[in-house]
Amino acid sequence: MRGIRPTIAVALVSLLAALAVGEGAAPGATFPGASGRIAYASNQNGSWDIYAMNADGTGKAPIASGPGNDTQPSFSADGRRIVFSSNRAGNYDIYTMNADGSEVTRLTTDPSNDVQPTFSPDGTHIAFVSTRFGSWYTDLYVMNADGSEQTRIVSAGGIEESPTFSPDGQRIAFVRTRDTHKNIFTVGIAGEGLVAVRNSATDDRQPSYSPDGQRIAFSSRHDGHFEIYTMSSNGSGVNKLTSKPVSQMPAYSPNGNLIAFARGGSIYSIDAKGGGEVRLTNERGAQAWPSWQPLPGGSPGPPSGHGTSGGLRIGRPILDRRHGTAKLPVTVPGAGTLTLGGNGVKRLAAKTVAGATTVKLRVKPTAGTAKALKQKLKAKVKVLVTYAPQGGGKEVKAKSFVLHQKR
Repeated sequence: MRGIRPTIAVALVSLLAALAVGEGAAPGATFPGASGRIAYASNQNGSWDIYAMNADGTGKAPIASGPGNDTQPSFSADGRRIVFSSNRAGNYDIYTMNADGSEVTRLTTDPSNDVQPTFSPDGTHIAFVSTRFGSWYTDLYVMNADGSEQTRIVSAGGIEESPTFSPDGQRIAFVRTRDTHKNIFTVGIAGEGLVAVRNSATDDRQPSYSPDGQRIAFSSRHDGHFEIYTMSSNGSGVNKLTSKPVSQMPAYSPNGNLIAFARGGSIYSIDAKGGGEVRLTNERGAQAWPSWQPLPGGSPGPPSGHGTSGGLRIGRPILDRRHGTAKLPVTVPGAGTLTLGGNGVKRLAAKTVAGATTVKLRVKPTAGTAKALKQKLKAKVKVLVTYAPQGGGKEVKAKSFVLHQKR
């Protein structure tokens, strides 16, 4: 069998090229429930390894580091396993491992390249794409979770890529190249019922189902460069979420409130309806292919938005008149991360809390506010406290008060 040509290898599995032009594996299917950690690939140490971090970007740690490149992680629906692609044995094959990186198992051994794997919601199957039937083509395959019964279900003599299962496990969304453009299709798990979901004249790629199956997030060059969009699962109701290129590789959180994505070599998250964009990684090199860990049986985190869950409470500020600062008592209902910012105050670094507690956040004036304090003895500030529960979601509350300064 012919080996894959170098130019096509770049298009399929070269990770730097994927970051530059928007190629890459679609995240794995999500599952209703709480949102755990985010797995992603990073080349911050030279080769590509798989890392995981908390939903707020804290707690980053490597979980897979082979002799070659380990890429394109995708969580199983129970959050216990990760399927990924690696060339640690020469060409790219499909592997699985526990969520902590232990018990690595090789599933495919074909001399061609097998990439872009994703678990079915029930954990019994894995979809992936392969170059087994021609160096210029990738076809869509499904196999059992143990690597047996590897079956080609879509073959169009072109490029099939970025598979992801619908939450009910009955269909697979994927990308097909037609007339030089990439469009999103769905197909039954046995290869039946092929349907074009979005058939535009621009490139649409990397679909990711919402946990309820009602919407699909994807990356599109509709406005000339790749941004993150969502649409109904039938292709209607398109909504643009981002406005800074190149945004790609979207992955819904399991509670459906957030979408993680890659831009410019970093991982971000954004509210699923738009707004609230947060940068999660800022390491050297590049980070890509986010996949959110589902935690079935857990309670979903509070919805995104301001003051939505009612669990965050802000007490009366404790003023330090001598220094023109304050301590702000903040009560949270559980484990998560607190940040503080606002008008006239310095931003406070993220503070992680292990459970329900009350903490006193230090409020310090900005240079301009400090100058006003010295001149007028007092200045009004507006503080914004953001609470990101460990299970996902976000709650923001504001508090306005007057700082005092002694001369």
